Amino acid sequence: MFRNLKAEMIRQNVSIKDIANLLNIKVGTARAKINGKIGVSLEDCKKIITLFNENNTIDYLFKKAD
Repeated sequence: MFRNLKAEMIRQNVSIKDIANLLNIKVGTARAKINGKIGVSLEDCKKIITLFNENNTIDYLFKKAD
């Protein structure tokens, strides 16, 4: 699970639907990626980060929860 990503989604008003639309995937697939149930490619990460302000990095947003 990507806790930082989920927290920033709430703070910056980014929905799972926004991510799904950006990646051209179903909402359920986007949810599975965000929850860490299926992998997220580097290309997906690069696309997703564009939805957030410039102070967020891939390392921060996609840090796995311990």
